[in-house]
Amino acid sequence: MGDFIKKISLVIVSFLIILGSLSFIFDKTENDPGDNENYESQYFNNKNISDGPYIFYENNNIIVRWIKNGRLVERKVADDNYYMIKRNFGFDFDPKWAKNNYYNNVNYKQDYEDVENLIAISDIHGQYDVLVKLLKQYKVIDNKYNWSFGDGHLVVLGDILDRGPNVTESLWLIYRLEKQANKAGGKVHVLLGNHELMVLNNDLRYIHPKYIKTAQLMGTTYYQLYTKNTFIGRWLRTKPVIVTINDMLFVHAGISPEFVVWKFTPEKANKLFINNIVGHNWNTILENKDLTFLMSNDGPIWYRGYFESPNLNEQKVQEILNHFSSNHIIVGHTSLPNVISLFDGKIFGIDSSIKYGEYGEILFYKKGQFARGTLHGSIISF
Repeated sequence: MGDFIKKISLVIVSFLIILGSLSFIFDKTENDPGDNENYESQYFNNKNISDGPYIFYENNNIIVRWIKNGRLVERKVADDNYYMIKRNFGFDFDPKWAKNNYYNNVNYKQDYEDVENLIAISDIHGQYDVLVKLLKQYKVIDNKYNWSFGDGHLVVLGDILDRGPNVTESLWLIYRLEKQANKAGGKVHVLLGNHELMVLNNDLRYIHPKYIKTAQLMGTTYYQLYTKNTFIGRWLRTKPVIVTINDMLFVHAGISPEFVVWKFTPEKANKLFINNIVGHNWNTILENKDLTFLMSNDGPIWYRGYFESPNLNEQKVQEILNHFSSNHIIVGHTSLPNVISLFDGKIFGIDSSIKYGEYGEILFYKKGQFARGTLHGSIISF
């Protein structure tokens, strides 16, 4: 009898171990007893969570999913109750955000004037810790990760996605800051980089292994986490590739002389990217000469001529600036040790290799003056 009890106990223990090692979906529509706990969370500081939240629109339902302890957790939103996001990720989610139809409010022109204070950053590539340190260092956010830059403007020059391990955290922080800045009279500008285009067009060559695992646990692909049926996917699909602020033109990679020859305007380029390139397959893009050019090495999300073309001189750069009635072009895309100035301040390269997760800089602009902002708080004028 004793041996029989031992065998039964061993079977039960083995079953529990196997069960505990499996990923699972927990669909909760009723109140969770845990939701009533006295819970305080710092922003994205729950060590049990490895990725999320992802918000999906499915069959007239809103579903929130994330990965916790290597398992998939799923919640259906009922009665605009997004408290599970506050509880698990440390930030409030405004129900109005999920109901905002971004496609009805797309701004193709993206032209802004009379901006006195501006900070620009580029190529974050999932390096959330460096991003946060820089934003805190220059008082764009406070210690609770809230906007503290008043009526200033923050420009994020693309490539938030790919390479690094904290893409989701970076996206949500920037999204919240965009909303908070609007209320404070400021502005967050998010531009598309080539890596946003790659993911949104199902080119997944550079994603971090963590996100391969996330997609597997969710029974899908990483591309499906950013489709039109997802919250962040919808948001990204309305972002421009070119923004002008005062006498500055912002673009992820650069404006080539060929771009001027084709007589593109920022508004036309933004419209073509948003409506005809993002989310479309290569066969469709290659059928149109304008789209093919925009996605070429001379297009605004791939061009590297300011740093690599021996034939580009200051006169040609000035011709580009004249075409846009601008005095400066600010670009990312080409990795550098620090923020630099080229062609007597006509071009600023601000991809300061944040992608490696060790160092990074911002471009600091105040009342017409430019400077480098280092990770350690030094402001170095050009």
